[in-house]
Amino acid sequence: MSHDAKTRSILSFLQAQAEAHPALATEFTVFEELFTRKLWHQLTVKLEEFLTLDGTAELLIPLYETFICDFKHKLNKLVLARIMCAVARQYAEPEKLIAFCEASIEECKKEDKQAACYITSELARMLLDMDRVAECKTRIETASAYVDGTAGIDNSVQASYCRAQAAYFKVSGPASEFYKYALLLLAYAPLSEMGEAEATSISFDLGIAALVGEGLYNFGELLEHPVVATLEATEFAWLAQLLRAFNAGDIAKYESLVATHHKKLEEQPALLANTNFLKEKITLMCLTETLFQRQGGANGERDISFGDIAAASQLPLEQVELLVMRALSLKLIRGVMDQVKQSLRVSWVQPRVLQPAQIRLMAERLDAWQGTVTSTLNFLENETPEFA
Repeated sequence: MSHDAKTRSILSFLQAQAEAHPALATEFTVFEELFTRKLWHQLTVKLEEFLTLDGTAELLIPLYETFICDFKHKLNKLVLARIMCAVARQYAEPEKLIAFCEASIEECKKEDKQAACYITSELARMLLDMDRVAECKTRIETASAYVDGTAGIDNSVQASYCRAQAAYFKVSGPASEFYKYALLLLAYAPLSEMGEAEATSISFDLGIAALVGEGLYNFGELLEHPVVATLEATEFAWLAQLLRAFNAGDIAKYESLVATHHKKLEEQPALLANTNFLKEKITLMCLTETLFQRQGGANGERDISFGDIAAASQLPLEQVELLVMRALSLKLIRGVMDQVKQSLRVSWVQPRVLQPAQIRLMAERLDAWQGTVTSTLNFLENETPEFA
């Protein structure tokens, strides 16, 4: 087919689409005008807008095959990759979807590896939707090799990669890995840029992962994030309250929330399956918060009795030693136990993202420390004889 004949065919297709879909007639008319005038940048922008409109999904395959394929080599490759992924999702047959994505990856790889990485990451999520977890993992590993070895990657590519990783670990675990990649995702694709459903879903999943994830004993970063505000504006406000109780190591508040919202908690399999772990976790967080409150005080308190730990953690005295050993093994604290004196000398407590109240406490300690240093300096100046 000659170039002129092909152009006439494309214009005829656009006009037919405008007649067949009156609600989108304006869009197809604009496509026709921009294509005729060869305004490729404006056409690119319009195509991206078209992907977000209602009722366009079923039109994407014929639009791509008849229209976009004619000038796709003129498009920004990353934009083309996003268009290709939107088209791929319209294939009902899994094998056709995979074949289309693989061909698109090979096509983009020649000119823009970022675009190829984007499609690879999106394909990984599509495979996960088909329950093809092993294939999903393989695709993620391919994308990971590129992401880990490349600097200056576009935010949309990073977001796509983190989405794929988070989706994979949500299915396969562990929760701590999901938590890591979901938080990274929000660095590249803020909640404010997500749809309401996705923003609520990822906020909820992050909250659950923070609670049940092993090695996650500091929620300060999460509590300062819009995730919590998002939860508080939904039916999952109880989860935000639970996260605050854990971060503060507030056992009484935790037990009150469990009693009040036990039905909602029981509806969450991850929470139900980790009841004992959650109790241990809140107790450990209570211990670290208690030590944080005492360590570095005006009197330089570093020793705490097992009796004080038992009172704070609501544990029998005979269980305190096991609690301290657990905290030491998890590297939440450093110190030495004195079993004879039934006390713990603390030299270090795990660093944390501080809440406003904790920052105020630190400021008070610094003021007290400054006063002590000044007082000591004055004493030494007064007591030390001057030498000729």
